[in-house]
Amino acid sequence: MRLFWKVFAVLWLATLLVGGSGFLVSRALQQDWMLLQFHPQLRDFASELVNEYEQQGPDQAQAWLEQQLAEHRLRARLFDASGDPLLTGTLWPSARQHLVEERQHKSRRNPYGRRFQLVWNSDLATYQLSLHVPTPELFRWQRTPFALIANIILAMALLALLSLLLSRYLTSPLRRLGHAAQALGEGQYQPESLLPSLRRRDEIGDLSRQFQHMASRLQTLLDSQQQLMRDISHELRSPLARLRIGLALASRQPLPSDDPLWQRLDRECSRLDELIGDILTLSRLDSHDHPSERFDLDTLVRESVADASFSAEHQRIELQGQTRSQLTGWPQQIASALDNLLRNALRFTPENGQINILLARQESQAIIRIEDSGPGVPDAWLSQLGEPFVRLPGQAADSGHGLGLAIARRAIDRHQGQLRFDRSPQLGGLRATISLPLGHSRA
Repeated sequence: MRLFWKVFAVLWLATLLVGGSGFLVSRALQQDWMLLQFHPQLRDFASELVNEYEQQGPDQAQAWLEQQLAEHRLRARLFDASGDPLLTGTLWPSARQHLVEERQHKSRRNPYGRRFQLVWNSDLATYQLSLHVPTPELFRWQRTPFALIANIILAMALLALLSLLLSRYLTSPLRRLGHAAQALGEGQYQPESLLPSLRRRDEIGDLSRQFQHMASRLQTLLDSQQQLMRDISHELRSPLARLRIGLALASRQPLPSDDPLWQRLDRECSRLDELIGDILTLSRLDSHDHPSERFDLDTLVRESVADASFSAEHQRIELQGQTRSQLTGWPQQIASALDNLLRNALRFTPENGQINILLARQESQAIIRIEDSGPGVPDAWLSQLGEPFVRLPGQAADSGHGLGLAIARRAIDRHQGQLRFDRSPQLGGLRATISLPLGHSRA
């Protein structure tokens, strides 16, 4: 059940309980049966009078009425079913006599009271009873209905308990979200802390799941950023150390301009410049400075393949198929990803080797496959391709810094796509498969 209907039901029930209780209380205080129910002398008055009349006779019943008048100031008269009097009773013969006697009893403030007309059925006959309760007696027993007060207190306690449970049910996941946000800010987020909230099927459950996705993504980015900084520090240390050694050797003795040491220092500077450029390219992929735009995917792929063919001296590059799709995104990033994948294929493809690029469209996905006839990658390393600074065993030191595939993966991820690596079944080398969603494309 959604949170909206839960709140609606609770508010409706609470209003019904409070309003209904107030209505019942207000009506109950004005009902004659409440007085007859809670007054100890009135509760069994009719039954005792009828029993006295049927079992002891009219004289004894009249004496019982006079005793009630003397002890409790209760006046009554008994009639048969047709309204004929059976007893003289203790009621006044007239209203004037009522006021005179009440003044004699010093009841000037409340000289009236309440008169009841009751019907009582016994095993022998049906009777009518006229009963008068004076105001002091009436007010005293209406003021302290113990059962009524107990019921009201019980209802209020039950409503308070339900409200407490509901408040805890609604606020406990929000409290867990607050603790999780604080832990995330401190870099110590634990996904298990939100498990109770993730099982909910209302808006709070949706919020918890979205928060967990966001927190997991942020924690992954923080961890990858820390790992990237460590890898960058490690990668920069080697060329800087070689530059420092070369400069130290050059400072000891003058070297001619054609000395190989200068060429070595120039290569190290070029490597540093390339590494810094790749790091900057990788960092720009996470920024949103440039707005997205529409571009034709097939045209972009053909241009990237043409650039790669220009630099391929001894390899053959073949492009097949088409996607017939236009995407909304950042074409420079897709072009950079394709350029890195094609350069990687050219680097490891031997002379007279073959590189195939296949374009296809499968349902709502645009597919780009790049296959080469190189040595391939061991299966154990396929899952690590695309991570920064990952090098295969035996890879030459001058074959790159391992950022090209990381740039390609990051660019495709930003377009909600996927980059997968496996072994090419046709050429035997590495096959890279790019899947881009066509949610914003048109044929």
